[in-house]
Amino acid sequence: MDFSVSERGHEMGILLVAVGNVDRKMFDLIKDELKKIFNRPVWVGEGLSEPDYAFNPKRRQYLSTAILKSLLDQKGRTLYEKMLGIVDHDLYVPELSFVFGEAGRKVAVISLARLRQEFYHLPPDHDLFQRRVFTEAVHELGHTYGLRHCENPRCVMFFSNHIKDTDRKGPDLCPKCKLQLSQKE
Repeated sequence: MDFSVSERGHEMGILLVAVGNVDRKMFDLIKDELKKIFNRPVWVGEGLSEPDYAFNPKRRQYLSTAILKSLLDQKGRTLYEKMLGIVDHDLYVPELSFVFGEAGRKVAVISLARLRQEFYHLPPDHDLFQRRVFTEAVHELGHTYGLRHCENPRCVMFFSNHIKDTDRKGPDLCPKCKLQLSQKE
């Protein structure tokens, strides 16, 4: 897979990648905000095919760990410091009923499925959806930069067990986590 980007000049930073059919507008909505939080350039790469290899028909969900491995295996990934895959399927890990995302040391993935109000049989709310996507993107990328789950329920690094946790915490780092991130620059 060639991760060509429209802009060139800086080979490090964060690469955003669609995994399967994902609305490309999503990347434009979060790209500039991620630049501010992580103080790194953010690029949008060529998308990957549907993650059929990760589908578990019994659970009717996709194994996030398999998607992480696929992202890690992509040619060209080493040109970038971190990579965030965005998928529009419900994700899980074996020990949990679902996850909003998962992260390793270099790559992370988030799912859009449970971030939509429609998943909970509620009317669409574009602004809330956008905020949730940004919150989960910051959370999972935070893990790739070595941040752990935070005990502060208002910090983006707080573990979201439910969508209400995501809504309460929002995309901001608490002072302690912000300091830890700045020490990694």
